[in-house]
Amino acid sequence: MKRMNLRDVPDDVYAALSEAASVNRQSLSAYVVDLLAEAALVARIGDYLFEYRPAEGSDVTLEKAVAAVREVREAS
Repeated sequence: MKRMNLRDVPDDVYAALSEAASVNRQSLSAYVVDLLAEAALVARIGDYLFEYRPAEGSDVTLEKAVAAVREVREAS
């Protein structure tokens, strides 16, 4: 695993992250690593969507999946 050092973290950001880590019963480091892992997934979502291929024999397309998500969002 790689090591990261962060500099110039604003005091209010540090305090909020420390509090959230405590509430989640995690160390600050573990909490921030979890947040960074989520950010990394989001950063790569465009590549995933571009390369998405439905399972063979499935009629699920990206367009149908997007439409289904929109339908559920609009219904709630």
